[in-house]
Amino acid sequence: MRPGWYLLLASLLFTYAAPAQHTTLRFDHLVFFVADSSLEQALTQQLFHPAEKLATPHPGQGTEGHYVLFLNTSIEFLYLRDSASARRNEERFGSRYTQRWEPGANPIAFGLIAEPFDTTLAGFHTYHGPDQPEGERYLMAAGNTDPTQPLLYASMPHRAHKTMSSMEEVERADPAIREDLRHYLSHPSGIRRLTGLVLTVPDSTMGAGNVALLQDLEGVEVRKGDGHALTLEFDGAAQGREFRWSEGPELLIRY
Repeated sequence: MRPGWYLLLASLLFTYAAPAQHTTLRFDHLVFFVADSSLEQALTQQLFHPAEKLATPHPGQGTEGHYVLFLNTSIEFLYLRDSASARRNEERFGSRYTQRWEPGANPIAFGLIAEPFDTTLAGFHTYHGPDQPEGERYLMAAGNTDPTQPLLYASMPHRAHKTMSSMEEVERADPAIREDLRHYLSHPSGIRRLTGLVLTVPDSTMGAGNVALLQDLEGVEVRKGDGHALTLEFDGAAQGREFRWSEGPELLIRY
């Protein structure tokens, strides 16, 4: 066999033998659509230190994010600051996200990481936010059009939360951010790491839309209940303590 044909055959064999890359979705962080600061204040007065310097307006989206950090995840409190800008952005966003601040809507979003990031992923569409750098994209779940279900979006892998194994690792962080990071992660409650997440939904939504996607997500447990609720467990609930919030979907924090 002549060398040229050999190289061509080897190339074809390699091409057909190579397995297709499969996109994996994994949980990264939580978002609460908040109409006022009551939830953020309740949590930051009793349990957490807010990451004040990370508060970020989102130009063109009409929103602003406030954050709480943990070793392996974060919580964002998302405020609607400019409803007109937000409504103008909804077609590009792919759903009427301003509904998320209205009574009866589900005010919880799950931020995911898609790896590898595939803009053709079934059940999602690509979104480029007005404030994002060129080349940056999100994947928005088609089920986001149902405001009674949690909103789901996936970020590019380099946008994943920078997980740290312990507070000792914080001391090896960049000196420019070390002091702030130490403060943001030294919560008065002693909470460090998210170790459990349970989403409770009505029986009618089990196996449908975004809830179906969450049921297949590692690290997220979905249960049937009378309504919508969220339970967050930190540090294996080692302290045996709880915090409850009942304004809107019930939030239970165990630590």
